[in-house]
Order: sequence, then structure tokens, then C-alpha cells
Amino acid sequence: MKGKEVSWHTLAFMCRLTEALRPKKEMTVSQWAEENMVFSQGTNEPGKFDPDTMPHQKAIMDAITDPDVVEVSVMSSAQIGKTTIEMCGIGYYVDHETTTQMLVMPTIDDAEKFSKTKFAPMIEDVKVLRDKMQAKSRDSNNTILLKQYPGGCLVISGANSPSSLAMLSTRVVWMDEIDRFPESAGTEGNPIRLAEKRATSYWNKKFIKLSTPTRKGYSNIEEEFEKGTMERWSVACPECGEYQTYSFKRVVFEEPPSMVCEHCGCKVPERRWKESDHKWIAEHPERKKRRSFWMNELGSPLAEWSEIIQAFKDANKRMKEKHDLRDMKVFINTALGETWDESMVDDEEAVKVSDIEKRAELYDAEIPEGVLLLTAAIDVQKDRLEVEVRGWARDYETWGIHYDKLYGDPILDDVWNRLEEYLDQTFEFGDGRKLGIAGFAIDTGGMHTNKVYKWTKEQKTKGRKCYAIKGYAGKPDIPLIYNRRIVNITEEQNGKAVVVDRTVLQILGVNSGKEDITNRLKITEPGEGYCHFPKNEGRGYDHDYYEGLTSERKIEKNVKGVIREEWVKKSGARNEPFDLMNYNYAAVELIRPDWNVLESKIEKGINYMERTTTKKQGYKTINGIEGLR
Repeated sequence: MKGKEVSWHTLAFMCRLTEALRPKKEMTVSQWAEENMVFSQGTNEPGKFDPDTMPHQKAIMDAITDPDVVEVSVMSSAQIGKTTIEMCGIGYYVDHETTTQMLVMPTIDDAEKFSKTKFAPMIEDVKVLRDKMQAKSRDSNNTILLKQYPGGCLVISGANSPSSLAMLSTRVVWMDEIDRFPESAGTEGNPIRLAEKRATSYWNKKFIKLSTPTRKGYSNIEEEFEKGTMERWSVACPECGEYQTYSFKRVVFEEPPSMVCEHCGCKVPERRWKESDHKWIAEHPERKKRRSFWMNELGSPLAEWSEIIQAFKDANKRMKEKHDLRDMKVFINTALGETWDESMVDDEEAVKVSDIEKRAELYDAEIPEGVLLLTAAIDVQKDRLEVEVRGWARDYETWGIHYDKLYGDPILDDVWNRLEEYLDQTFEFGDGRKLGIAGFAIDTGGMHTNKVYKWTKEQKTKGRKCYAIKGYAGKPDIPLIYNRRIVNITEEQNGKAVVVDRTVLQILGVNSGKEDITNRLKITEPGEGYCHFPKNEGRGYDHDYYEGLTSERKIEKNVKGVIREEWVKKSGARNEPFDLMNYNYAAVELIRPDWNVLESKIEKGINYMERTTTKKQGYKTINGIEGLR
């Protein structure tokens, strides 16, 4: 029987099938990256991936593909290439060991940004990925957050979105910047645990968690690091050969920067340390299934020690002079790769009543020299109005002028008439020059809101800069001058509340103001941000005032599963002085004064707040009000 001819197409198919079924050679992530990975211009490491450029990355990458390892965690500073590790690993699982993957970012917005700015360019730059994914990219099932490829897919999700965390079961779960994850994904619970559930059905599952740390006691990555092998990037001393971690405490600031060996005490320059031998040293090598790594910016080839030292000096200067800890927190987290420990600074940085009270000054006049603007703030209580008048100069240097209480029922007109007279008064400098109150803010919270709305609208019609305000602390990191809205003024008519007018309500991010004021209260030298207080009798600045000024403290609280910073009042304390200073601060921000114009007028002896009577309406108007802009 004659043999049948095999068509060319059949032979080609058999060849392709044989190639597809041929077992792939064993390869680690670092080997795959060295062979295939290319990075775009504009990244930290543009061009073809070179394992020698960032030698610390190799062990982390290869731990990901170690069959004995289930979890890899990296706690580190910036500038060590966490994104490079992540992108090389994702590319490896797309091309070489094809499987399903999930990448969890802190928010959905972060996820979309990664997809557009990191993942899409990687597909264009890396040929083996481009060949596999370009055809699929035209598939209608592919979206910004779901990328399919032959044999698998990548789901890009946000830790704040429970629905995105529940999309698919995946074998490999990447979690990026887990210290920025919310405490709960909606009402579903811990997003880290939710993401891990996506892989529970796989015997060869992988979890990779990467992050810069944040606060001690609340840091997800610190917790994950301490569960694992706790490997630290270590360097051999060029003099004695002993291995040790890079420690900022042993860095010598003089040029050229150097570090003292913790074993032999030799002072060795930066370059010699970086050219010495390095390796990862595990504190718990027995925890083989959970590899965890830590390093700081001192060990990064991308970071210059002189820049790190300067960043520390700048943060330290701001902390010492302005009592502002924010830059130092950033430095500890992002340069040293360590958690910020609030307990280490609480006692030292707390505002003490005695310290502020002791520095009160004896003014030689109602208004001390240096004041360019007067504001007032009013707090409405059930039996009184509390009022503070403050003086201001450039850069938020401020003077307490008077703190008074006007007793009376705020539901009646009498106390409001007395308040108007109080705000109309003028104050004198030592040489007889006079100055009136430029503007005032009044709190609308409490039981007399409609009365306050009506009164503030009346003040505005009389030409006064009067701001009805309401504090808001529902969102973190909002500015003091946050928002404004139109509110109704009502009157009772036939047993019903009828809208008779409207006014503007200014919403304040009060926590921002409290943070700034607390930092300024710690400044000990007159000048920018310094807070002056009068020792003179009859001004209202007694011991109770200072107790009220320091009555609140910022703490961290778990609110509905989310860790938030909140200001809480000391038990039994009155916080009106603290609130009124905040409202005065808001009044200055809302007025937006032109300090040069005001200074010029005061030097010429002009009371730019002097009021004159307008015949047409019978109201008093302000001369020179343009100086407030």
C-alpha cells in the first residue's frame, strides 16, 4: 500500500505542537529579566536589565520562583527598585511560567495609573511580552484592569475596592505598597487577607508583598517582615571584613561622607563601602517558606549619601525650629526604611501649659509694635459668647490682644448687640495710633445656628468681613480653608420654618489648623509662626486660658476599621481657647491681607479700619479696605 503524502500544513502544525509541548528550561525571575527585560527612558534603570546594577534585587527575584517559598516580603526605603522587581516578576509569569496573576494597589486610581504608565509601556518595550499580548490587547474582554494572555491573565485591583479583589482566583498575588492599604476593603475586612484568599485553591500559590513602612504598630509590611526570615542587606567592612547593615547612626556627615564600622571602629568612605562585598543575612533562616527582606537607601547604588544627609538636615531643622515632624517622618520611612515611632517624640514634642504660660509678655500698649492686622473669633455657648481678638504680622506671627466672655442668652438680641459694639471698638498702639478689627469668624455649630446665620448676614450688609464657619474633620489631610456653601436663613411663620434669606457658610478643615497651631506653639523665638501672649491684667489670658489652649492632643484611632488621626480633648478640659485661635487663623486666611500695604498705612498712622457714615444707607463703611487684599 502506497504511503500517503503529509501536507506541508500538517508538518508545520506538528512542529509547532512539538515546540509548544517541549518542557521549558528552568529559569529564575532574574535570569528571565536578564535575557528579556528592557526598561523605557524615564525609569530609574532605563535600558536592558543588568543584574549587576542593583545586586540586591537578584536574591529577592529568585526567592519568588523558589518552589519551597510561598511568600516574599520586602520592607525598604525608596530607591531600591521595588517596581523593577515587581515588573520583572509579572513579565516572568506572563511569558515563561504562564499563570494567573493579581496585582493589588492601594486604590483603584493607583491600579489604573500602573496599568497605563507601567504595564502598557512594558508590553511595548519587551518583545516576548509584546508578541504574546498585542493580539490579545484587541480582545473586547481586555480592559485597563484585566489583561489576558495565552494561558493566563493579570487582574489589576485596588485594596479599597472589595469587588475588584473578588474578581478571579489567581495563583500569584502581588501586593504593592501595603502600608497604604485601607484597614478594610469597604465592609469586607482586611484587603491583604481578602487578596490572599484568591490563591487558596493553588498548591503552588505565591504571595509577594512590597512596601515602604509607615507608623510603628500599624505597619503592615513591618508585620510581614517580622513573620519571615528577616534578611537584611549587609556589607563587609573594607578594613576588617565583618558584615553589618548600613546604619545612618554610624554615618559621619563631613565630606566625603563615611560610615564607622561597628566592629573595628574604622571610618570608611561611602565609595569603599559600596564597592565591598554584600550579601543578605537572615535572622531566621529556618523560616524557609516566608522570605522577608529589608534594606535602606544607604545601600542603594542610586542614592548618594550627601543627598541623604542633606535631606536629614533639612527635616531636622524643620523639626527643631518649626516643631513640624512631617519631613522627619518621611525621611525615616522613605530614606531609612524604618517605621516612625510616635512614642519616641510624644513627651519631648508635647505642648506644655507651663512653658507657654511662662513666656507671657508685659505689653506696653493695647497693640504691641509689629501687629499689622487684627482679627476676632467668636464661639457660641448656651449662656455666653466667647471672643478673642488677635494681632497678626507676616508669616503667621501672632499676638493675643483680648480674650473676653459676653454673658447672655444667645437666643435674645441683647448679647448680639453687645458683641457688635465689642467688634466695633478700636485698639491703640503705644504712640496713640489706632486700629480696628479687620474681620471676624464665628462658629455656627450648636443650638443657635439659624440665629448666627441671620446675624452674620446683617454684618455683611453693614460692610464687615464676617465669616460664618463650621468645622469639618470627616476626611484626612484637607486644608483649613476647605469649602463653602450657601445655607438658608429661616423664620417661624404660622408654625413653620420659612426660608427668608441665604448666606455663605465657610467649611474649615479644623484638624489642619490645629496641627499648624500646635507646631507654632512649640516655637520658642519671636518671628515666623511665634505666638505671643500678654501678661497684663484684665486681658483674659489666665491659667484656664492656657489649659484650654493645650486641651487637645492628636492620637490615632480605629474608626470603622480605618486608622485615622483624631484630635481628642483631655477629660474635663474646656477647648474654647484652642478653637478660637483656630478660627482667628481661618479669618486671616480668608481675608488674604496684602502685608506691604497694611504696613505702609500703619507706619503713616492710618487706621485703615476707620469707619465713616454713608448718608444714603446710614451704615458705617470702611476706609482703606483695599489694603486687605
